[in-house]
Amino acid sequence: MATDIPRSKQESNKVLLVDGHAVAFHTWFTTDPPSIPDGFFSMLRHSVARNAATHLICTFDPAPPTFRHTLYPQYKANRPPAPIRLLEECEVVMGQLESRGIHPYRMQGYEADDLVGTIAKNLCADGWDTIILTSDLDLLQLVSENTSAEIFSQYWPTRHFNTQSVRQRFSGLSPQHIPDYKALAGDSSDNLPGVAGIGNVSATALLLQYGTVENIYKNLDDVHNLPIRSAKRIERLLRESQDTALLMKTLTTIVTDLSIEPSISAVPVTNLLD
Repeated sequence: MATDIPRSKQESNKVLLVDGHAVAFHTWFTTDPPSIPDGFFSMLRHSVARNAATHLICTFDPAPPTFRHTLYPQYKANRPPAPIRLLEECEVVMGQLESRGIHPYRMQGYEADDLVGTIAKNLCADGWDTIILTSDLDLLQLVSENTSAEIFSQYWPTRHFNTQSVRQRFSGLSPQHIPDYKALAGDSSDNLPGVAGIGNVSATALLLQYGTVENIYKNLDDVHNLPIRSAKRIERLLRESQDTALLMKTLTTIVTDLSIEPSISAVPVTNLLD
């Protein structure tokens, strides 16, 4: 996949990758009366300033279903439907982005997370730095030497994550462990149960020892020897739930190899001022 971003040896380029629906939902639920466009662009401008971003890419979710709903119909089934006017204002925002020359990327069957993952991987391979603007902790699995994340919430101040702070947040687990962690311990926000009976502490201990869900199952006969509480019971639970654990791993893993056409174009952040 090509990346159509002007290079400059004199300029340090950093691309802000925006989880568009996350920003839109945040501005909707934190403004009175609920409204998106002004707050959306205000959040982008503030993030650009905080992070010294030079370029911008916006991604959005398509209408469901995605491949995750197909694999697991209960995926996100615990969430109420979005208000119709909120969705209408999202379309208005995408039109305003287009008018500024900022193409909003969206792909049927895949979430904005998957677009962000693919774009970040390709940009970093080409030597660019990226920062992800989102409210979704799932995207922390994409954090690397060249990718950081800015996580906002209506409940706590905006937080910035690099590889070190991700490890602090997840008790020593690295960003690449997050899909495995959620596959085992579950993720209530996405209605993913994980492996019944495996909690946060057990999931962390297993992954610090074995690294991935797949490697846990390769060494399943040794799990009862781990110095963790109820190790024999944990081995039994894992043995009874292998198909579930592997399905959860697929659902919690952000796709990073999508074929995106046309080629990715990041625009200068000055377009936000138009």
